[in-house]
Amino acid sequence: MEKIKNGLMGFILGDWLGMPYRGKGKGTFKPVWKKSYLRGDKCSGNTSMLLCALDSHYNLELYRQNLKDWYFNKKYTGENIEFDIDQVTQKAIMKNFRGVSSDSNSGNRSLMGCCVLAFSSLSKEEILPFIKATHNSRYSFKYTWFFIEFIRCLLKYEDKEQALQQAQQRCDVEINRQNLYNGSFVVDTVESVINWFMAGNSYKECVFLAINAGKSSDAVGALTGLLAGIYYGLDLKNGVKGFSTMEPYIDSFIQYLNPTL
Repeated sequence: MEKIKNGLMGFILGDWLGMPYRGKGKGTFKPVWKKSYLRGDKCSGNTSMLLCALDSHYNLELYRQNLKDWYFNKKYTGENIEFDIDQVTQKAIMKNFRGVSSDSNSGNRSLMGCCVLAFSSLSKEEILPFIKATHNSRYSFKYTWFFIEFIRCLLKYEDKEQALQQAQQRCDVEINRQNLYNGSFVVDTVESVINWFMAGNSYKECVFLAINAGKSSDAVGALTGLLAGIYYGLDLKNGVKGFSTMEPYIDSFIQYLNPTL
């Protein structure tokens, strides 16, 4: 359970750290890891979607309702989380989750709500409706499912290269190990996140490699932070400013996973 909590906290911190550099070109800025880094800026809608999923406890209808509450009622936002919704997710909510199957619906936000499904025993067939709720496309299905399987392998194997190899075999996916482009297309996001994670040797190194490339630095920072938090752990001696508004969702989710805690 400690690995899972570290991963979820790592996601939020990675989103937080990447937000100030979102949309900036590589080489146009230089983020610095300071003692004050935990007092960062704001999290994005990536964190909101994560909280929607955590608060659903793997109930598809509740997940959909939570997304509606986020969009219509600004739930899962607040002082430290910016209201930030992508067009594909917005369209899905407005159409009552009757998504249009199109390759153009292949942004990276499907990863934010569905990554927590990696901590469940749900099968591929049971997971696909969660992905389809917002991103109904072949690329979203394939690469969100792969990312979920990679997390599962990361929890099982001590060596991250072995975890990647196993996930690729399970999903019949071959990751381009040269892709370091932090684009919002789900394939680019997954490949760059995997590559930044594989390149680093600590939470700090992995996440800063990711956000230093700019573009979708919040999304890539969050997902890299999730992997690095699971694998390397996370030392937050001083906590995170405003994290008290997010931590109850994590604690409730952990309690759901293991009621004996």
